[in-house]
Amino acid sequence: MLLNTALSNINIVAVLVAGFAHMAVSLIWFRPELFGKQWMELTKQDMKPARQWIPAGIIGHVVIALALAVIVYLANATTMVEGIVVGILIWISFVVTLETGELIWEKIPFKLFMIRIGNHLVALSVAGAILAAWR
Repeated sequence: MLLNTALSNINIVAVLVAGFAHMAVSLIWFRPELFGKQWMELTKQDMKPARQWIPAGIIGHVVIALALAVIVYLANATTMVEGIVVGILIWISFVVTLETGELIWEKIPFKLFMIRIGNHLVALSVAGAILAAWR
């Protein structure tokens, strides 16, 4: 089966690095100097995470990297540019469409929508580049 082949050919170290890079992009993106202050104003939230969910968040970033690694493998992406393209396709297909639902139904501010999707665009592009180049 193609999925078994993809999973057996995944570089697990690259997945871990891409997962942590994905997380690092978000940590940087939401710094007060970048978009954190605007995010706090728009959401009326502080930047203190619920500590009990931090392990789940870390696992989530690694799971995203694992799924992206399978897609990168199946797409036969082997360069950073090809990995970025795969990341962008995943971003536009899943992230933008899901966040658009929040824009429409939850009526989140457009600026918040842009902050969220921008974070995912950069994070998925970085992770895709790592995974394609480091197969």
